[in-house]
Amino acid sequence: MLDKNDFAPLYIQLHRILRGKILSGEYKQGEAIPSESEMMKIFQTTRGTIRNAISLLVSEGLVEQIRGKGTFVRLNLLNYSILNFGGFTDYLKSRNEVAVSQILEQKTVNLDGKDYFKLVRARGVKKEEAVLYLTIDTSYLPVSLFSGLDSHNFEEESLYHVLRNSYRVYPSRTEISLSPILIHDKVREILQVDKKESALLKAEGVVFDQNGVEIEKVSVIYGSNVEFKIMTNMNQA
Repeated sequence: MLDKNDFAPLYIQLHRILRGKILSGEYKQGEAIPSESEMMKIFQTTRGTIRNAISLLVSEGLVEQIRGKGTFVRLNLLNYSILNFGGFTDYLKSRNEVAVSQILEQKTVNLDGKDYFKLVRARGVKKEEAVLYLTIDTSYLPVSLFSGLDSHNFEEESLYHVLRNSYRVYPSRTEISLSPILIHDKVREILQVDKKESALLKAEGVVFDQNGVEIEKVSVIYGSNVEFKIMTNMNQA
C-alpha cells in the first residue's frame, strides 16, 4: 500500500512496487499488468499517480502500452552472441551491469572414467532489489586440471576469473552446437518462462584454453529474455 507520509512521491512508490512485481516474475513477460481502474482500487490512489508510475516503467523498457488493449510486460532483451559465449560476468560488466549466480548443483562426477567437477548455476543480472535470471549454465571441468576447484564459492566468484587467476588457464575458444530443449518445471520457474512457451534454446559444447586443451564441457539454457545472435566472419575468395 502507498504511504502518504513517506518522503518519496506516491508515483515513485507505486513505480517501485510495480517494478518489483515485474522483476520478481509476479507480472510475467507478455502479460498485462492491472488496468488503471484496477490499480486505483488496489492502491487507493489517483489515475494521475498511476499514469506517472507507468510512464517511468515505459521509459525503463519494462512495459509497453498498447492503445485499446492495456499495458504489457516487455522486458528488454539481453543481446548475446556466439562471440561472447562464456564469460558471463565479464560480459555484463562491459554493460555496466552486475552479474548474479545461484548454485543449483555442485559435486564431483565420473564421466567415461574421468572425474569432473560439475557446477550448475542460474545466471542473472541484478536489477536494484531484484534479480532477473537469464541462463542456466552447466559446467564439467576435469579434476586432473583443476584440483581444489570445489573450495571456491561460485556464487561470489567468477569461474573464469578463478581459472585465469588461480590456475593460469585462459578460456580461449569454444565449439558449440545449438538445439531446442523442452522446458521443465524447475527451469520455467527460475527463468520466469511464460506458460505458453514449450521450448528454449540450448547451447552445448566444449571450451579450450590458450594451448588448445579441452578445459570445460558446457551447456547453457537461455531464457526467453535473451536474444541470441550468431555472428561469423566470412572470408572472401
